[in-house]
Amino acid sequence: MFKNKNILIIKHGSTGDIFMSFNIIKSIKKSSSKITICSTRNGLKLFKLLNIQYNEIIDERGKIKDTLKVLSKIKKKKFDYVIDLQNSTRSSMYLLFIKFFTNSQSNGTSIFSSRRYIPQNYKEHVVTGLKKQIELLNIKKIQNNYHQPKKKLNQVIIVPGSSKSGVGKRWPFEKYLKVIEYLISKRIKCYIIGGNDEKEIEEMIPKNKYIINLINNSPWEYVKTIALKSKVTISNDTSAMHFISNLNLPVIAIMKDNIYAHRNCPLSDNSMIIKSKNIKHISVKKVTYAISKYI
Repeated sequence: MFKNKNILIIKHGSTGDIFMSFNIIKSIKKSSSKITICSTRNGLKLFKLLNIQYNEIIDERGKIKDTLKVLSKIKKKKFDYVIDLQNSTRSSMYLLFIKFFTNSQSNGTSIFSSRRYIPQNYKEHVVTGLKKQIELLNIKKIQNNYHQPKKKLNQVIIVPGSSKSGVGKRWPFEKYLKVIEYLISKRIKCYIIGGNDEKEIEEMIPKNKYIINLINNSPWEYVKTIALKSKVTISNDTSAMHFISNLNLPVIAIMKDNIYAHRNCPLSDNSMIIKSKNIKHISVKKVTYAISKYI
């Protein structure tokens, strides 16, 4: 159906949201060799991790004149299909433009989509919704199964932080330190990863031969290399959690029990969710018991 068709994929959003779209985009790419991705500069940098060929339309979502330039490019490219994986108010307006000013077929949750998926709102996982959306185009979602060592190394990944806007998703770092103590007692190497938003955590990480502090020094390709060799990842609801889950690797997700625990939880094989209405109430004992099943 899509062989040699010219397809545009619209996807912006947070880093975690983009990672959750990875397998969907790979599925579309498998159906058509000619795809273009419309995203922000940061989003397009992340999509390079897919290691697939695609054309780019940069959309910084700035002033009206910038948006008009993007829409002009979309019109000139004469896409056969436009697949809206962002499904936002903004991208809905793009589909309205596409409906009246191009001959493209469109797919998304917007009322302006020619192949519309009716979302289940907060009753389904983000990835499940995107999967059902592209199934309207007879595209089947593929699962990433990266080559993994037959024997995992005696190591785990720990993701104790979050973005500054997601501080409420953090399990107290004092409890993570207790988990690290437990792992060290088992002679398990701990790779602690995070970004610039976790600088205050970095100062609290003790010096130990079993602790590898990678805060603000965790490029995604390196995280992938470590994750493929690790027994499990212990993480808050973060972009790193979504990235590692996309590799189909086990994750113990420590999450606040709300609608996002259902919509954003890891879907990778052998993963586990530990949740509570108050994330601070999750005990160290509960987390270490979960870890014991992997190490």
